[in-house]
Amino acid sequence: MVCMFKVLASILLVTQKSKLKACYFDTKRRFVQRFLSYGPDDLETGLHSLGVQSGDTLMLHSSFDSFCGFRGSLKELIDAFLRVIGSTGNLLMVSLPYSSSTYEYLQNLKCFDVRKTVSHMGLISESFRRRKEVLRSFHPTHPVLAYGPKAEWIVAEHDKCLYPCGPGSPFEKLSLLGGKVVFFNVPFTTITFFHYLEHLVQDRLTFPLYFDEVFEVPGIDWNGKKAIVKTYIFSLEAIRRRRPGVLINELEKGHLIRRTKVGNTRLMSVDANHTIACTKEMAQRGVFFYDLSLI
Repeated sequence: MVCMFKVLASILLVTQKSKLKACYFDTKRRFVQRFLSYGPDDLETGLHSLGVQSGDTLMLHSSFDSFCGFRGSLKELIDAFLRVIGSTGNLLMVSLPYSSSTYEYLQNLKCFDVRKTVSHMGLISESFRRRKEVLRSFHPTHPVLAYGPKAEWIVAEHDKCLYPCGPGSPFEKLSLLGGKVVFFNVPFTTITFFHYLEHLVQDRLTFPLYFDEVFEVPGIDWNGKKAIVKTYIFSLEAIRRRRPGVLINELEKGHLIRRTKVGNTRLMSVDANHTIACTKEMAQRGVFFYDLSLI
C-alpha cells in the first residue's frame, strides 16, 4: 500500500510539474508576442546599428524559436538579411550535419550527400539550405552555405581542403572578402570561424590541433557522383583544452564586438579580420585560447 501511494504521488508530481512548465512557457510566449515582438523592418534597423551595410559578406549563426519575437516566416527573416547586404553582398551560414564532435560524427557516417544531408545548425540554416540558388560547399565535416555574387567562388573546391576551416576554405575566403560574423539569438561561442583562428596559431601550440591521420570520408557531390573527401579533423586534445572565453575577453577589451537587441532577440557582430588581428596579437604575447596547464 505504501509503495503504491509513493508511485501515485510521484506520477501526480510529474504531471503537476509538466502542467506548470507548459503554463510558464505559454505565458512567456504570450508576453513576448505582446510586448517584445518585431517585424522584418525592425530587424533591418537592428542590423544597420551593428554596422552591417550593402555589399557586406556575412556569416550568420542563428537560433530560431517562438520566444525570439520575430513576426514572420523563416523566409522573411532571411530576406531581411539579404535586403540589408543588397545584391552585391553575400550571405553565408554553416551547415554542419551533426551536433556532436567531428570525430564522433565520422565514426557513424555512411556517406555525406551535399545535396540532401540536413543541416544541424538550426531552423534558419536548414531553411537557407533549401532555398533556390543557395550553394553548399562539398565538405563532409564543415560545409558552408552561400548566396550572392561570390557564392560560387566561396564554396569552390572545399573538398580539396585538407584542413576544413583552413587555407582555401570558405572561412579563409570570408576573411579575404573582409566579412563579418553575425549572431542571431546565439552566444558568441557558436562562432565557427574560431576554427580558422585555431589553424593560424597551431604551430605555436604544445599539443596537436589535429589528429595525425587523414580521414577519408565518402560523399556525393552536386552532380550525384560518389567521391572520397580527405580531411584532417580536430583532435580530442584540442577540444578538451579550448577556452573561447579567452578570445571573447580580448575582443571585449578592444570593443570589437558590437551588440544590440531587437524585440526579444539578441544580435551581435564582429569583423572577421579583427578577430584575426586579435588572435595574432595574443599569440605574440604568448596568450592562447586554450588551457595549456592541463596534463
